[in-house]
Amino acid sequence: MRERLKRWCWIMVLAVGLATLPRGARADALQSPSIRVLLDRGLSQISFQVVQGEYLLLDEAGREIARPVAGEAWEARLADGKLLVVRQGQALPRAFNGVVELRPVDGKRLNLFLYNGNRYRGSLQIFLKAGGLDAVNILDIEQYLYGVVGAEMAVSTGTGEPGLEEALKAQAVVSRSYALSRLGSGGYYDVTDGTDTQVYRGYEAEIVPGADKVKKAVDATRGQVIYYQGKLVKAYFHSNAGGYTEDSENVWSEALPYLRGVPSPEDEYALRFGGWVASTFSWTKTLTREEVQGMIKAWLERTGQAVELGDIIDLVAVREKRDGTGPTVSGRVTCLEMVGTKGKAIAYRDGIRSVLGLRSTLFTLEMDSTVSILDGRGSKNLVNYGGELQALGAAGQPLVLNGPANEYVVMGAGGTRKVPKVFQKVFIQGRGNGHGVGLSQWGARGMAAKGFNYRDIIEHYYNQGRYDGKLTVGPYR
Repeated sequence: MRERLKRWCWIMVLAVGLATLPRGARADALQSPSIRVLLDRGLSQISFQVVQGEYLLLDEAGREIARPVAGEAWEARLADGKLLVVRQGQALPRAFNGVVELRPVDGKRLNLFLYNGNRYRGSLQIFLKAGGLDAVNILDIEQYLYGVVGAEMAVSTGTGEPGLEEALKAQAVVSRSYALSRLGSGGYYDVTDGTDTQVYRGYEAEIVPGADKVKKAVDATRGQVIYYQGKLVKAYFHSNAGGYTEDSENVWSEALPYLRGVPSPEDEYALRFGGWVASTFSWTKTLTREEVQGMIKAWLERTGQAVELGDIIDLVAVREKRDGTGPTVSGRVTCLEMVGTKGKAIAYRDGIRSVLGLRSTLFTLEMDSTVSILDGRGSKNLVNYGGELQALGAAGQPLVLNGPANEYVVMGAGGTRKVPKVFQKVFIQGRGNGHGVGLSQWGARGMAAKGFNYRDIIEHYYNQGRYDGKLTVGPYR
C-alpha cells in the first residue's frame, strides 16, 4: 500500500471578506454560486410543471408573466419564429422573442419543477434560439452536486462498501472544481447534463439508494475546490484508468502540469463488482471486416472527411507521445491509421474511441491475418496485411504468397495454419473506460476502500507530490 501522504498545503485557508463571483454566477452573501445546466436544445415544444414551492414565470426583462401553481400543465412552443407560452392548453396572448424563466419566489425553500418526467430544483429558463427552444436549469452549485456526485460515482452499485464516503468526497471536490471552472464558458449555460461535461440527474438523484451518503459528502466538503498556483484547476475525471492515467496532451492537446499520468492499480477494484462495472477495467471487442468498414465510413461522414479509402486492408495503432519522444506513459494509443486500397485516414488521441466504439484508447488489436515475421536482423515485425508479402523461392527469386489465392499457409511454433491475406476479423483487448486523464473514479473507490481519505485521493491523481505545495484544496473564491 502506498504510504499515505500528509502535507500542510492541504490546510484550509479562511476567506476574508466576500469573494467576487465570475460572470454568470448569481449569489448573495449567504449563497454559493449558481450553475446553469443545459438540459435540452433544439426542441419545438417544452412541457413543465410546478411540483413544490411558489414560482413566478418571468420574461427576459424580469417582468412577471404569470404565477404557475402546483399541478398546472404549462408549455412553451415554437410558433412562427417566436416563443409561445401555453397554460392548461390555452395560449397566453403575448408571444416572446428571447427567454422566459420559471423562477422560485423563495430560493431558501425546497422548490421543485417537473421537466421531461424528472424533478429539478431551482429555476428553468427557456431560450428561443435559431435551432429551436433550449432548456436550462439554474440552481445553487451545492444542490447541483447532489444530482451529480452519485450519478457520476455510480453510488447505487455499492452503498455499503468500506470507505465509500471518502471516494464521494473526492468526487464532490473534483466535480465542484470542474463545474466552477466552466462558469461563463457556454454563453447562456455552463455545463450540460451528460457525459460531455458531467452527468446530472436533478432531484431524482437525491431519492435513490445511497443518496444520503452523497449529500453528506457534498455538505462535508462544501465550497472546497482544487487550485494550482492559486488558479482553479480543470479537474477532469473519468470512470476507470485501466491501471494508469495519462498526460493530458496525449489525450487532447493542452499540457497541464497537474494532469500527469500516474499509476492507478486500485482500478482493479471494479473487478469485485462483476458485470458492467468489471468491464470498465478490462474488456474485449471483436469486429468483422464488414463492421470495421461500416464504422470507419460512418466516422468519416460524422467528421466531415471526404476521403476515399476503398476497401480497408489494415489498421495500425501508434502509441507515440505528442512530442514524439517515445511511447505514452500509460501505453495509450495516440494515432490509429486506417489503410484502404485507395487511401488512408488517421484518427488521433481521444478521437480514436469514436471510430470503432471503444471504451478507451488503452488497447491492443490483432487481426486473424496478423503474422509475426523475422527480418534479416532477427527482429520480429507484426504484419496485418499479407497481400503484398513475398517469399523467396529456391533460386532466390521473389514469389507472391500462394499466388492469387485469398489465403496462404504459415509455419510457427504451433505448427502450420492458414492465414487470410486480408483480415476478416479484428480482436481488440482493452483496459479502462473513458479518456484516462485526472481522477479515476473506480481507482478512487479502490483507494478509499484501502483507507485513503479524499485528500489523499485528490493529491494522488492531481500530482501533489510533484509540486511542492503548488496544488491546494481550499474554499472557492
